[in-house]
Amino acid sequence: MKRIPLWLTLVPLVAGGAIYWHYWSGWRDDLRADLAAVAPGEAVAIGGFPYRLEADVAAPRYHLDGPARLALDAVRARVNRNPWRRDLTVVRTDRPGVVAAIAGLGGAAVNATAATSVSSVHLGSAGIARLSTVFTAFRGTTGLFAAPVAATTFEVHLRETRARSNEAWSATPPQQAQVVVTGKGVRFGGGAPLALDIDAGITAAARLRSYTAWADGGTVEIRSAVVADATGEVARLAASVVPVGGVLRLTGTVTTVCPASVRAAVDGTPAARESRLRNPVRLSFNGTPGFFVLAPVPAAAATAVRGQLPPCPRLS
Repeated sequence: MKRIPLWLTLVPLVAGGAIYWHYWSGWRDDLRADLAAVAPGEAVAIGGFPYRLEADVAAPRYHLDGPARLALDAVRARVNRNPWRRDLTVVRTDRPGVVAAIAGLGGAAVNATAATSVSSVHLGSAGIARLSTVFTAFRGTTGLFAAPVAATTFEVHLRETRARSNEAWSATPPQQAQVVVTGKGVRFGGGAPLALDIDAGITAAARLRSYTAWADGGTVEIRSAVVADATGEVARLAASVVPVGGVLRLTGTVTTVCPASVRAAVDGTPAARESRLRNPVRLSFNGTPGFFVLAPVPAAAATAVRGQLPPCPRLS
């Protein structure tokens, strides 16, 4: 029986490798083009053959100008993508910075830094369908709070939810996106470390493509914003947020077992030592960042306390 030469058995492997290299090079060029669209002029090195695409970007910068302004930067970014999945990209950064603001809208500015971040970007037919980012050693300021915010870990998840809409009789337009925020070891100013969970919906008459279109009748519906410590839930907020006269106006309620601590945080005054109430009280509030009005606590509610529990944590 005649043997097949060894070199001939390698031909299919070489041919297959060459074909795969051709396709992988195309996927690599797609990634390079996508990065150039958001960070033009940045030096990008792409490797990872054969199983992945991995781009290393030194000192990336991204700027978006207009009514909604956004600036992103980092010391370094590593971008990973499966070669055949252009719709999902994972970005890891070292020492990221975020600056966001809306021109003419007070209380909407955010300035934040972190030690690291990991973002997953899911693309849909019309742009970003879902964006999730996890920050470590987060530090930030926002017009919504007088004190700076710090967190051990801080997560922000944003996704389109166009299938969800309100009843025809509702004055609120349909929900176009959902925002979920979670944080561990969250401190407001000099407050105690807390857990934070926020679930909110962004409503608008059409898909979210510009601030101007959203501001024309759009709202942010905070379904729940929960602050808790190791003992349990401290306060739960529900509110509607609308842009009015160049500022954000909030109207809603806060349910809490620590009303004096909540009031001190709203007023920016030192909180006295407070025991948790046996039954939570619900207080209405309204106003704009820095000028909130909180309803008084019913006198009878402040007498029934749970003395066996630790005192209320300092909130700011």
